[in-house]
Amino acid sequence: MTFQPIDRTNIDDENQHWRSLRIYYEDTDFTGMVYHANYLKYFERGRSDFLRESGVAHRALLERDDPSAFTIVRAEIDYKSAARVEDVLKVRTRYLGTKGPRILFHQAILRDEQIIAAGVLTAVMIHTDGRARRPLPELVDHLRAVIYQA
Repeated sequence: MTFQPIDRTNIDDENQHWRSLRIYYEDTDFTGMVYHANYLKYFERGRSDFLRESGVAHRALLERDDPSAFTIVRAEIDYKSAARVEDVLKVRTRYLGTKGPRILFHQAILRDEQIIAAGVLTAVMIHTDGRARRPLPELVDHLRAVIYQA
């Protein structure tokens, strides 16, 4: 499988991917603060954009002779502060590499320079019937170019 070239437009020199988002009324609960489960959605958008801009298209993985996909198996999130309607936030995604079958990401949501939520998310690669599989060797090789450089 061939991957697309890496688009570095939103990936900085340390291999951190950045995605902006605005908070809308629909994102909030009755207090006007972002509902806690929505942070997972924002992390998902950040990871999906990171992968796509790193040359890994979900659709291409599904169109292989041996189709593959990703699923999250663990999400550990610390909520530091609340986001509110009309806040403009940034989602930072750091790809940490693989550990056996696990694909590790550290993500944070920031308002200006303040981290308001941070998490370590663990994904695994699966067959389309849901069975786990080891990450594709060519995927691991390709993503080495975007491992977070602290």
